[in-house]
Amino acid sequence: MSTKDAPTTDLAVGDINLASIDTFMRPDLAGLFRKLRQEAPVSWHQHPDSGKKGFWAVVRYDDIVAVNRDPATFSNREGVQVQFEGDLPHAAEGSMIEKDPPEHTRFRRLVGPTFSSMSVAKLQDQIRARVTTILDSLDGDDEIDFVRDFATPLPLGVFYDLMGVPAEDQRRMLDLADRTFFSGDPRFGGDQQGVGEAGREIQAYGRWLAEQRQKEPKNDVMSSLVAATIDGQRISIDELGSFFGLLGAAGADTVRSSISYGLRAFTDFPEQRDRWLKDLDGQAANATEEIIRWASPTMHMRRTATRDTEVAGQKIAAGDKVAVWFASGNFDESKFADPYCFDIGRSPNPQMAFGMAGPHFCLGAHLAKLEIRIAYTELLRRYPKVYATGPVDRLRSNFINGPFALPARLGPRNG
Repeated sequence: MSTKDAPTTDLAVGDINLASIDTFMRPDLAGLFRKLRQEAPVSWHQHPDSGKKGFWAVVRYDDIVAVNRDPATFSNREGVQVQFEGDLPHAAEGSMIEKDPPEHTRFRRLVGPTFSSMSVAKLQDQIRARVTTILDSLDGDDEIDFVRDFATPLPLGVFYDLMGVPAEDQRRMLDLADRTFFSGDPRFGGDQQGVGEAGREIQAYGRWLAEQRQKEPKNDVMSSLVAATIDGQRISIDELGSFFGLLGAAGADTVRSSISYGLRAFTDFPEQRDRWLKDLDGQAANATEEIIRWASPTMHMRRTATRDTEVAGQKIAAGDKVAVWFASGNFDESKFADPYCFDIGRSPNPQMAFGMAGPHFCLGAHLAKLEIRIAYTELLRRYPKVYATGPVDRLRSNFINGPFALPARLGPRNG
């Protein structure tokens, strides 16, 4: 594996503004994060795209871990995106991700077993069957939009099938999820109003689905959650609506992003695709971790300081927003050798794309990894020469590293 030159930027630290969404459309974004890690590991950013108040950006790996491990000082209660000010309705509002221990712990004990590694492993055949169905639908095609035709249908179908969303409602739910994350993109409204509208609608759908399962339980996760109790208490309908809003929004986008940026990476580093093809199943777990690190689908998570404190020597006041940037930590040279090389054999690979360390480690991480692993092993088994024919058309966001389109060519079918 060759060493790749580290990215650079011509901007001075004082000209870098992570609060402006335009910053995330720049070609030198990786260079901006690298400069901040080197010269300003904790820095202040302010722009209307990210609400009325600015925020502190934490960009080094170890500092991100320290913030994540201290929910008593860095709370989730005020929202997990930098644009939230407490007066903007959104899909995850009131959900477990916006709770701190012990409330968060209680809810996680209720829903956690459903998304454990053991429970998720039972879905392998179901996920593989869905991937096969998607690939069958592409037979006879050569040039495709990889995002629309492959990366989107898989997580959309798997998650909403799991929750019990009827097939006829699944596309509507994905549209709502996209609007909650990408309202800053003209293709999804271009303003913050869309966040509130979509957030209210997706939670209302979750409450409706929970009420339906109370009346008529089925073999799905929502039916299990409706019936679940801990310490004699059930989850309220409002809590179930918030939980559905959280996972309904996040469940599809993180997997879609990882699968899409994975193909761009294999196209830019074709020797890694060839390396994986020599042992598809044996190298799948490591390759999946590297795809997720490379994509870093959730770019930041916001916390709010509950008291006056410090991070890396920078004083932070109670009430300040603090954003931890996984998209930077995953390329921190102090943790990853040659971080700008895509290496499916990377070991160790302590990628933090799902919020490594602390109580808020992503509940759906095991499911996401399984979907990505099966998606790529089956894709490469059938189309070993698949590659991207252009750049990823990114959605305008400083929260989710979302792809809108990616032109690709499948190449000859194997078998």
